[in-house]
Amino acid sequence: MIQYIKHLYAVSLFVLMVPVIWGQDTVTDIDGNVYQTVQIGDQLWMKENLKVMHYNNGDEIPTGYSNDDWANLSTGAYAVYDDNESNANTYGNLYNWYAVDDSRAIAPEGWHVSTDDEIKELEMYLGMSQEEADSWGWRGTDEGGKLKEAGTAHWASPNTGATNESGFTALPGGSRFYNDGIYQNMGGLGYFWSSSEDDSNYAWTRLLSYNFSGIHRGNYNKRSGFSVRCVKDDTETGTILVPYSSGWNIVGLPLDVEDASYSILFPESIEGTLYSFNGGYNLATIVTNGEGYWLRFNEEGSTTITGIPINELTISLNEGWNLISGINISLNISAIHDPDGIIIAGTIYGFALGGYSNAEILEPGKGYWVRANSSGSIILTSD
Repeated sequence: MIQYIKHLYAVSLFVLMVPVIWGQDTVTDIDGNVYQTVQIGDQLWMKENLKVMHYNNGDEIPTGYSNDDWANLSTGAYAVYDDNESNANTYGNLYNWYAVDDSRAIAPEGWHVSTDDEIKELEMYLGMSQEEADSWGWRGTDEGGKLKEAGTAHWASPNTGATNESGFTALPGGSRFYNDGIYQNMGGLGYFWSSSEDDSNYAWTRLLSYNFSGIHRGNYNKRSGFSVRCVKDDTETGTILVPYSSGWNIVGLPLDVEDASYSILFPESIEGTLYSFNGGYNLATIVTNGEGYWLRFNEEGSTTITGIPINELTISLNEGWNLISGINISLNISAIHDPDGIIIAGTIYGFALGGYSNAEILEPGKGYWVRANSSGSIILTSD
């Protein structure tokens, strides 16, 4: 068997290059609405306004209030601008702050409505000073323009300074006024709640305008109906030291990283020597979690990989031989969850110092051969 793998490796190394196609990250709320996301500095933001109609426990967020009833609410609710669903599809819903603050949560799981301090972090990343960020009223110079969608498809002219340089794609969803329930300013102004309370009646907000390129920070009545943007929860990062030998190694990616280019992860590797396997070898440039890769080095050494730990990973296997890799912890092969029994016993092999051996442990950053009797999936978990 080992001889067969060596032969397969020897004869299949010269291969056809295949393109790598990138997908855009998304997040889905409890209603099934899918939102595009954007990384800005150290934060991952929704680049669309929230339009969820249920709290995360499944309870409906109340809606459909008359103007007078809206103005007297002290519990969570949302409104659709002018009661026109096409507005919600484009601009999202308008929530009062009581919905933002409800313990049942309106943000998708793993996300939350941004705090005042998190918005300050965003503003300072875009160029605002700490002193400006902490102040009231209109602040900054072009930071608002960097957040606004460019052009006048949704913003009123002149949409001053709008470049959307950040990718945030802020839209002018307008508002529902707190004291009379009237809708106003769609197309001209975008109001955004933070989750931070100022006092019993007011909470912190941001305002963007069609004729300003700065950002307004203020406190508005909690009964107001404003747009909502969510930011991903902070996740602790981990660091793993991955050793390698001179010559060929089978490597993997044990963490979720921002840049999975092999030249970044393994900077001392020989250029153009990363190969994946899918019935044959394919030259690659990007390392995918759960897959194993051949990679060559001129000399022995190690690399440090920093990223978000992967607590659970589903790996698809083809019938026959597969190259896989593990998660961020050392995992005994007996802990591999193989619900359909597709792994052939005794066919998990590691590679070190030019030779194969049966593997007992899947080590972080290493790759392994495994043979399956049919196509299917296995699951690796740190639990």
